[in-house]
Amino acid sequence: MSSPDERRVRTVFDIYTEPGVEWQVRFLGTHLHPGFEEATAALASRAAHYGFSEGGVILDLASALGGPARFLARRFAATVICIDLNPRMHAALTSAARAEGLTLSCLPIRARTEQLPLAPASCDGAWSQDALCHMDKPAVLGEVARVLRPDALFAFTDFIARSGLKGEDAEALARNWAFPSLLRLPQYTALLDAHGFEVLCAEDRTRIVVAQYPQVRARDQERWEADFAARHGEAERQRQRALGQLWLTLLRAERVGYGMFVGRRRSQSYPARAIGPHRESTAEASLRREVMSNGVGKE
Repeated sequence: MSSPDERRVRTVFDIYTEPGVEWQVRFLGTHLHPGFEEATAALASRAAHYGFSEGGVILDLASALGGPARFLARRFAATVICIDLNPRMHAALTSAARAEGLTLSCLPIRARTEQLPLAPASCDGAWSQDALCHMDKPAVLGEVARVLRPDALFAFTDFIARSGLKGEDAEALARNWAFPSLLRLPQYTALLDAHGFEVLCAEDRTRIVVAQYPQVRARDQERWEADFAARHGEAERQRQRALGQLWLTLLRAERVGYGMFVGRRRSQSYPARAIGPHRESTAEASLRREVMSNGVGKE
């Protein structure tokens, strides 16, 4: 199978355009996640069970429109550092946080998740929902480990590969959804372990998420799509439909899935750099090569 570098991987900015975000908000809400707001609440409940920090500083990777960040600010009385590169996302986050009185609790920072502009051990917890699928996972996990204090938790969900995923499926997801690689559950736990996390939870929630999708179309769907096409063009409507159908087909066939993870940062130290990624160990470098060269993964 070709590596992510050898096949055309769509950029995340091509996904989260103005019409793309509008389409996804229509179907998923402002949290922008399968499972809707309930997915955020479910992850928060699991994180709280394992002792997720209250009253501290939480890192939110790829904070998008800021729905989960605002939830976290309330649920955990937290200051949320919202990392995202997309200025459109930050503008929406800032507006919503201001309207809800959370301007000082949700702090947007434009940065790459692979190179966080944060000091070592500066965060009391970390959070992400369905975003590492777009990223260099080993680099991001290394950065999260670097900026978390010892014993802090990283709670996240992400899309995962399941046993039926084929090479052509992975390549279609790379081309259309900007997923350079999807990992299976055992691969994810191994990667977390290699980057200094004790894995407390690694759960396949695919069937739970699938069951939450409505089985019927909304009554106003045709009219809403006609208005969408009038503003953005028929080609854009068809493109958004095709993107959704590709993902739902693979999800309902259980060739891709949805994983929930909670990891505790072990107490061993990472190199004390003020800003920038930590130096990889030999084991981490080996795992990186495996992950980045194999979009589907092996059992």
